[in-house]
Amino acid sequence: MDSSTTSTRAGQAIAEGQPAVASSFRLHRPRGPLCGRGYCHQCDLACQTPAAAQPASPPRDRLRPLGRVAERFPPWFYEHRFLKPRMLHGTALHALRYLSSAPDLPETTSYEGPRSWTEIEVDTVVVGAARGFEDAHRVDLADGRLAIGVYPDRVLGVLDAHGLTAVRFEHLVLATGSYERLPPIVGNDLPGVIGARALETYGEAGDLRAGTRIAVWAPAALQRRTAAYAERHGLEVVWMSERAPDAVLGRGRVTAIRSGRDVACDLFVVGVAQPAIELALQAGATARLTDGELPIVAVTAAPDWLELTGSAAAQGSDVPDVAMDDRAFACLCEDVRVGDVKTCVAQGFAHPELVKRRTGAMTGPCQGKLCSAAVLAALREAGVDASPTRARPLARPATLGELAADA
Repeated sequence: MDSSTTSTRAGQAIAEGQPAVASSFRLHRPRGPLCGRGYCHQCDLACQTPAAAQPASPPRDRLRPLGRVAERFPPWFYEHRFLKPRMLHGTALHALRYLSSAPDLPETTSYEGPRSWTEIEVDTVVVGAARGFEDAHRVDLADGRLAIGVYPDRVLGVLDAHGLTAVRFEHLVLATGSYERLPPIVGNDLPGVIGARALETYGEAGDLRAGTRIAVWAPAALQRRTAAYAERHGLEVVWMSERAPDAVLGRGRVTAIRSGRDVACDLFVVGVAQPAIELALQAGATARLTDGELPIVAVTAAPDWLELTGSAAAQGSDVPDVAMDDRAFACLCEDVRVGDVKTCVAQGFAHPELVKRRTGAMTGPCQGKLCSAAVLAALREAGVDASPTRARPLARPATLGELAADA
């Protein structure tokens, strides 16, 4: 399916002015489409599902009242409240594991069997849509080919409809692009917060109504592109700046942004990017959290056979830093707020890997794509180690069945 020309459930919801299509995992907060590409999972892949014949009403999560209560506590609050008396710890943990376990697969589930496995050798392999490498072997998600990892002895694992391929190479070029970098402000998880590229995706599918009011947070270079796109599609730009607003306002969806004054809008468009560097890190590159502006995680050094190009090679966010609000969400997938990260540090978990395990941050469906820079920035603000953690390199999730292959 070509999401650039076909309307989806996510686009349909935006067109109806009701972008809430899912709810979050822990706090059951309403969530809407953000990336438009299937990696963020905030919309439960509504961006990859064809539009329905009849628009669906926004979902109502019956556990939302419980989520409102849970918002008053850190992610691990149950340890001190539900695991008493001590002699019943084992029973309580068993119950929690049972209640949170995955359901049994239906008996009708079929297994197609192992896929084919092949090996090839090439001089140069390009992951992504980089230009200027006409003779290179290409692995592009747009063509249905997913790079699943870089392995020892210069081997790139590739998954496609035919099976798995081990591509042995001499030179690796990564044009893996970038992800949205959300501002650490109140309301950053509201339905109606979407990426600039997602805005274009939904526009090309005809899912943006003329007159839709957009507030745009983006570097100066992207502001011009977004303004031109808005003019072509009849969108009304009500606010645009490289400085993030103080807050995103709304109940169940975006209704305004606050930047000195309240500015009514229908969508808050994020044009600030975090480089997609997971494959580079697996290949042996090193990275750090940048400073002097809104921090991102950027590659600092790489093997001589590895080359990054395009937005994957970015060394800065190109926007001013943003004061972190404790109520803002650092990790959307696991509902971990900036204040939760700081509380975790205050309890003695003063390392990114410990915070990751304690809070669940960076372990959700997006695997840290949306949240790693925000979590690490909160740790640095708390005065502890803010070095990047390990991350899975896949641009989209893959099932174990997809990865099963004959050796």
